[in-house]
Amino acid sequence: MSIAEHPPELPYPKLPFRNAVRLAYSTFFSHFADVLRAAWLWLIATAALTAYTSWQQWTWMADAVGMIAARQPPRMALPAQVSMLLQLDNVLMILAGVSIAVAWHRLMILNERPGISGANVASGNLWRYVLVGFLLCVITMVPVIVTLGGRYFLMPATSGPGQMVPTAFFPLFLAGSALCVASLAVMLRLMLLLPARAVGNRDLSFRQTWQRTRGNAWRLFWGLIITTFPLLLLAQIIIVASVGFPNPMLLQGGDAMMQMTAISTVVIVYYLLILPISIGFLSHAYRHFFEHPLGQPSP
Repeated sequence: MSIAEHPPELPYPKLPFRNAVRLAYSTFFSHFADVLRAAWLWLIATAALTAYTSWQQWTWMADAVGMIAARQPPRMALPAQVSMLLQLDNVLMILAGVSIAVAWHRLMILNERPGISGANVASGNLWRYVLVGFLLCVITMVPVIVTLGGRYFLMPATSGPGQMVPTAFFPLFLAGSALCVASLAVMLRLMLLLPARAVGNRDLSFRQTWQRTRGNAWRLFWGLIITTFPLLLLAQIIIVASVGFPNPMLLQGGDAMMQMTAISTVVIVYYLLILPISIGFLSHAYRHFFEHPLGQPSP
């Protein structure tokens, strides 16, 4: 049923924040087998590529540290091979995250169990999801680019401690900061287009999403924060407690390089594993605004 044919009635119900967050976590743990079903192939592929890329990167850094210790000028430019591997690793991680996200949206909203891990890459829903995600990134990044560009043109080419900052810089900085905050709020309110495209809802427009989520930007913001950062912070605490803070000067030992490579690989795999929690929050928010309010029985 198209929302364009049957627009939601006013007043729009606020997102029940606690209920949405609770559902995001509870459905993640109760369907953890489906998490693995959707992610296992991506976990293997990203772990292998990340491990190889990290080893190459840490090897280059170890060589640079060794040259500094020997009082020789280090090779500062990252080798082309390592740079290409890093870019490929980033692309693979993004594609893996999108594939897992689309599968999880469909499970949470349509009750459709994930198929073979990675098979949805060939679906139109996934690439429409990518397109909406790209547009949301543009909405967020344009104010940042404009602000940095204005700073570049206003600041003198040879700025130093004794030079005056142009008077137009501070109003531009304040205006740019306000614009960045506003663009973030816009992005948050439009993010529910992502689960819509994942489940094949192509009728939902930017305008309808904007209207429906009115007054919920802070709820969406804190929901994504609470469903993303606590487990990431927990992982960081465990890593620091186990191996301590990274020290680049210790990279000349093979054991240290193996350790840093292992940490980089585990972090990527861990991130992909917990990604469905925040994706679940968006799914439950979508259901609340465009299907039936959370906490009420389905019609």
